[in-house]
Amino acid sequence: MKVKMSSKGQVVIPKEIREKLGLKPGTILNVRVGDKKVILELAPEPPDVFVEVGEVSEEILREAKADSDKAEKLLRDLGVG
Repeated sequence: MKVKMSSKGQVVIPKEIREKLGLKPGTILNVRVGDKKVILELAPEPPDVFVEVGEVSEEILREAKADSDKAEKLLRDLGVG
């Protein structure tokens, strides 16, 4: 198949290929260059990360959020935020 690059450097992936690979709007692709080739590959899905937080960590997170809220209010009051 042939595609034509637009003046903005955009290329449309043909529908047949999008359907075959399950590409949808928002799909992330890695782009790399080979010997006179542009190679598009599906980017790996980021892993789901779950972290168990202990009581001490929970308190630290609560304090950080409170400090962040105070800093945000101060910046707003100063006309910066």
